[in-house]
Amino acid sequence: MKYTIIDNFLPEDLNSYLSNYLKNDIQFKLQSSVEENDKSFLMGLFPYCALMDFIFKKIQTRIQQQLKLIRCYSNLQYPNMNSSFHTDDGDISCIYMVCGNGDFELKGIKKISFKKNRLICFDAKTPHKGHSPNKGCRITLAFKSGII
Repeated sequence: MKYTIIDNFLPEDLNSYLSNYLKNDIQFKLQSSVEENDKSFLMGLFPYCALMDFIFKKIQTRIQQQLKLIRCYSNLQYPNMNSSFHTDDGDISCIYMVCGNGDFELKGIKKISFKKNRLICFDAKTPHKGHSPNKGCRITLAFKSGII
């Protein structure tokens, strides 16, 4: 899989619910990668629940692939919280753009504009990073998965 982009992935009311939920009800923890130039980001860990299960099943249906979930979490970035290129564990990574701005980049392949309610699925071994927003915040959901 090179990459897949799906716009308008969830119904608008569900995207709005997720945006509000992630902004107000999830505690984020400061994280940084092993890269020295990484300015850190905030990671929200939350229990896997029926809502995340619904979204993950919808991902599998849309990309027509049987997957097993390794983990899911949310990322929160503010201006100047620049991440570094990295790869993920598993086979397929999916990033759901909840709200904000700040491009997503697949190294050497494509820079993808942030668009609310956009899903991007790609090979987990492709180096990638999320660019920090120029104002406000950028919230994404990340689903790391393996092929069954």
